[in-house]
Amino acid sequence: MMEQSNVRRRQLPSMTHLIFGSRLLIGLVILFSAGTIYFASSVEAAGIDLGVTAQKAWDSVLNKADAQTKLTLKQAYEKVGNWKAQEQVWEQKIKTLHAANTAELERLRVKIRQTDDAKVAALAEKVKQTQSRYEPLFALYSSVNRQLDAAKAIKNKEWSAAIRTQAETLRPVVKLAREDIRIKKKELAEARKRKSAEIKRLRAMLAGADSAKKQIQTAKKQASLAKERYSKALQQFKQSTKQSQTSRVLSSLNTLASVAEKWAGTKQSIHTLEQNVSTTYVKVRQEIAKRPK
Repeated sequence: MMEQSNVRRRQLPSMTHLIFGSRLLIGLVILFSAGTIYFASSVEAAGIDLGVTAQKAWDSVLNKADAQTKLTLKQAYEKVGNWKAQEQVWEQKIKTLHAANTAELERLRVKIRQTDDAKVAALAEKVKQTQSRYEPLFALYSSVNRQLDAAKAIKNKEWSAAIRTQAETLRPVVKLAREDIRIKKKELAEARKRKSAEIKRLRAMLAGADSAKKQIQTAKKQASLAKERYSKALQQFKQSTKQSQTSRVLSSLNTLASVAEKWAGTKQSIHTLEQNVSTTYVKVRQEIAKRPK
């Protein structure tokens, strides 16, 4: 009995391992099957968007073809679908990137307009405060000069002498006050000049994206032409399926694939140009970030 019990104990890990291994294998099979189904559905989804009538005509062509011809036709068909799928992917990427570029351009324009605003405002406030601080001194100096003029008018020598002494005492102080204001106004003017120069420089950098934007407009026209060619080629393909001539169907598919490839290529070019725009905006933002606050 003891020996039988020991044998069972030794067998238990093996059985557990076998059960676990079986479950893992089943899981992998299910996962592989799901992946296969997904891949198959993806390939199928990559087909050409046909209407009901055209789809029936295409199915009829496939059914009448021999095995090798059928395979060749399907491969050509899937090639068209793959290029069309790529065109759609690039189109979505273009929309996303263009929206981001548009928003970034607006943010950069605001940031550029605000260049050195804090510095200029602080210097302007300093000028205002300085002028305000010296106003009593200037008022006193003006009053003393008016009194001196009045004393001279009535030819009162003693009064004139006393007022002149007061005026001469105030004159250097007033001169220093005016110089202080002049210096601060000069600092403000220079800050405004630097602000204008920096705004001009940053806007020039921002305009560096204009070339890519013009190329995008040209590429969009090419994409529109490619779309028109695709539509015409698709109609020719549909027409060829109605005639059920395998050679014409294959020829029209190859033409359609070539047109779809060029269409996808133009969309990829547009996306690349949008990336160039984005790169320019990144450089401008970095320049703004480098400026001392």
